[in-house]
Amino acid sequence: MTNTENRTASAELVEISKPVRDIEPIEAQSARTALEEAYTDGLPRLVSMWLMAQRSPNTRRAYARGFRAWSDFCLSVGVHPMAARRPHADAYTRTMEQAGTPNSTAAARLSAASSFYDYAIDLEETEVNPVAKVKRPKIDQDHSDTEGLTEDEMVRLLAEAKKQSARSYALCLLLYTVGLRIDGALGADVSSLGYDAGHKTLTVTLKGGATAKKALPPVTSHALDVYLSGRTEGPLFATRTGARMAEPEAWKMLRRITKRAALPQAASIHPHVLRHCYITHGLDKGVALHIMQDSVDHKDPRTTRRYDRARGRLTNSPAYTVGASIAEKLEDAAV
Repeated sequence: MTNTENRTASAELVEISKPVRDIEPIEAQSARTALEEAYTDGLPRLVSMWLMAQRSPNTRRAYARGFRAWSDFCLSVGVHPMAARRPHADAYTRTMEQAGTPNSTAAARLSAASSFYDYAIDLEETEVNPVAKVKRPKIDQDHSDTEGLTEDEMVRLLAEAKKQSARSYALCLLLYTVGLRIDGALGADVSSLGYDAGHKTLTVTLKGGATAKKALPPVTSHALDVYLSGRTEGPLFATRTGARMAEPEAWKMLRRITKRAALPQAASIHPHVLRHCYITHGLDKGVALHIMQDSVDHKDPRTTRRYDRARGRLTNSPAYTVGASIAEKLEDAAV
């Protein structure tokens, strides 16, 4: 066990959690297993119980990532998470700033840690939430860190995906033409496919645990049919062994495809880029903002407007006008 300060998580939690161990969600199980490499007390089980209290698999995954980042910091400074206090949390915030962590990511990590401590307080495992009063980074509601692709670049990406495999092509098309989050796509089963009033559909789980039925355009429905090749059960996107495809595998697949397609985003692209492009390309083609908001399940219209403003700032940037003018004058001066 790593050297830590003062108190640790109660070992009694291991006994308390035994009755529910068999129904531990995969996200909680993975987080517990990873933490058990560093902590031999009740902390891994406490984290697992906290994650089990979250209704949505998406939330469990996000919280697990956030807490793991906080735990890694605590290990780096030699303090047990249960012994951490406000100065440790402030130092954590400064560390993320120095590392260039995006504000949205930093805020999400702090929120995850704060949620954990609130849960621990309810169980009387601690009396202190060291993150509660830490100032959260300001998030610009008009800014998006996601890099976009032009429609021509998307065609190149999809053409390369089709060359690679039927599964790659079907997944990329689904993310782009339906605007799904990657966890929603990978969490679906073959049985989630359906038919409703003339529409081929896919029912997916959204953030927060709600479900939604999505219309599949013909090109995507056909790609899924080719990929499934008659398979009627199991995960919609499966590995060769039949296991559900994991997000890291999808990230690697997408970057491999982008590199082969010789696109400039090869080193930084991620699945959310395809959802981003679904929104911006749809808006470019005249889809009304409120319809797009409903399509991508944004509760707040400001979230969808962020994509709209971001694309306008680039496409209509005065930099193109100023740059073209000076380039012409530079050419004349060279003559």
